Amino acid sequence: MRKMKSLTLLMIVISIALLAACNPTSEVGTEKKEKSNFTINIANMGIPILNVVKEQGWLEEEFAKIGATVAWTNHTSGPPINEGIASKRIDLAMLGEGAVLSGAANNIDVKLISLLSDGVKGINYLIAPKGSDIKTAADLKGKQIGVSLGTSHHVFLLKALDSVGLQQSDVKVVNLSIMDAQPAFQTGQLDAWITADPFAEIEVKTNGAIEIASGESLSITSPTFYITRGEFAKEHPDAVKVFLQVIEKANQFGEEHHEEFIDLAAKSSGRDRSLVETSASKAEYQSSPTPDEILTELQTSADILTDLKYLTKKVDVKGIVDNTYIDELKK
Repeated sequence: MRKMKSLTLLMIVISIALLAACNPTSEVGTEKKEKSNFTINIANMGIPILNVVKEQGWLEEEFAKIGATVAWTNHTSGPPINEGIASKRIDLAMLGEGAVLSGAANNIDVKLISLLSDGVKGINYLIAPKGSDIKTAADLKGKQIGVSLGTSHHVFLLKALDSVGLQQSDVKVVNLSIMDAQPAFQTGQLDAWITADPFAEIEVKTNGAIEIASGESLSITSPTFYITRGEFAKEHPDAVKVFLQVIEKANQFGEEHHEEFIDLAAKSSGRDRSLVETSASKAEYQSSPTPDEILTELQTSADILTDLKYLTKKVDVKGIVDNTYIDELKK
């Protein structure tokens, strides 16, 4: 009798073990599922399109389908984003050419996955205070100019100076972030300032500043890109594809529902709606494969910065471009 009870107990234990092994909701299965969850860190420099994406929660919704959550960080310039990529705290972002090239020269693991804008409009402005005697870029000689070094604005300044036969050594460059440069400009500590919209728009329309030159007036491109951390893309290629799909959705939404797009961007940023309207309209956002002509301009910028010894080594821009994700999306 005891033998029968022992045998029966043994059979029950074996059956439970077998059921646990086959059951997809067992602890082993749960552990695997938990390991598939990950966080995607996205940096935003306050551009309207990413503000709309964030406000609508589109990335959160789509990334949840592949077991991912989203963590946003806000930045006013590219160099801090490079630092975040280097320390693996940022996975996806947008960057201008200056930060892209600086990052590449410092072996930061950045891949350009899509062209956001050629940057001719809305990105670079050379402005001077009301009543200034600066009328053209040639008048900058010996003047004190505020600019954030290592950014697209720095590259623009170099090209603007070159267009009138000047070099950086001919002017007094003050390395300031946009947030620090604005009060310095408004209080007369700077003779000129290289900035972007909506800051240029504020100074010109509200404070009477003079627009001396712009990317558009000098026909100077200043490309901005959607980027990813290379290692992240290798580990999570589907996440990169989802990111670009959502960007495509946002671009289409902006075209079909322009007024609502501006409302959402203004709400997310807390900025005046008219300023957001100006910034978004001038920028001409896109998401497309980076064409050869943009790569040529980017290489020219890299060579200029290398010659000035701002970049510590020569950069081959073709090595940091990966159009495969956007090419696949555009098929």
